[in-house]
Amino acid sequence: MNRIELHFLTALLLFSCLMVPSPAVSQDGCYNCHGQRGAKRYIDRALFEQSVHGFLECAKCHIDVTGFPHKNASKVSCGICHFLGREGAPAEQARQYKLSVHGRASAAGNAAAPACQTCHGSHYIFPPADRRSSTHRTKIPGLCSQCHPREFEEYGKSIHARELEKGDKKAPTCFDCHLEHLTPPTGEDQWKLALIKQCGGCHTEQMATYRKTYHGKVTQLGYATVATCADCHGSHGIVAVTDAASPLSSRNILATCRKCHPKATAGFTKFYAHGEEKDRNKYPILYYTWLFMTVLLVSVFAFFLTHTFLWAYRSLKERMHRKEGE
Repeated sequence: MNRIELHFLTALLLFSCLMVPSPAVSQDGCYNCHGQRGAKRYIDRALFEQSVHGFLECAKCHIDVTGFPHKNASKVSCGICHFLGREGAPAEQARQYKLSVHGRASAAGNAAAPACQTCHGSHYIFPPADRRSSTHRTKIPGLCSQCHPREFEEYGKSIHARELEKGDKKAPTCFDCHLEHLTPPTGEDQWKLALIKQCGGCHTEQMATYRKTYHGKVTQLGYATVATCADCHGSHGIVAVTDAASPLSSRNILATCRKCHPKATAGFTKFYAHGEEKDRNKYPILYYTWLFMTVLLVSVFAFFLTHTFLWAYRSLKERMHRKEGE
């Protein structure tokens, strides 16, 4: 064998080693390339192994990678495990996502619709309570802002956002109102009615007084055709009623009422949306009206109850007299 043939066979052997995939993919084999700092698709092995998927081998998710070197891996379908509940993966969230506006948009071919990786990331996925998680409570508004920048800007001015920045764990974020995985259309009546209860979870006193009003009673019957919390207070940019920017401030309240009642006048705005009839100091007219009607109602029932008792007694006595006479 001459030198030319030897070089040819050597080159052929090297080419075969580089181009023919290895029959098996080991975890260490993946990190030989992807574990190198500065690599295009570098993976921090220590950080990945601390994540919720740290116990899994790469090939469990990257099922199209059967050897190395390999082409660019296809986008991982999280439903492989999560929709079916394999490998101990919670399945309910994946099933809810399929029914959500995001899942339906993705199924319809909308490439801009958020997938699992959009919110949770790819390799460094941690429980929501972990501050490293992309779905940690403090990061949720910024996360949703990737697709909803206008709503995020409004929310940033709200009292809820300010309370969240102060560390208030009860301050609502996007997930509290729009749900995490089962995100419904905002025009859906069922969601609008459920949102009232969500607001009432924090604002219990306001919820109790709202339910006493016409609006509250109708929504409690299952109709979303009257004013809900968001119709009056706003949705994302909610501020205190005393704030001039509030839809219920003195300069905006009439316009707010006219959204449903176009012929409303200034006097119409005096309606007590959260009036408490037992609060004499804050609502004296309402209190004395309630007191008068309560006394009147009790008096009427007491009068007729006494009248009925006396009438029954007289009738019984007369019947006994007739029997004695016979």
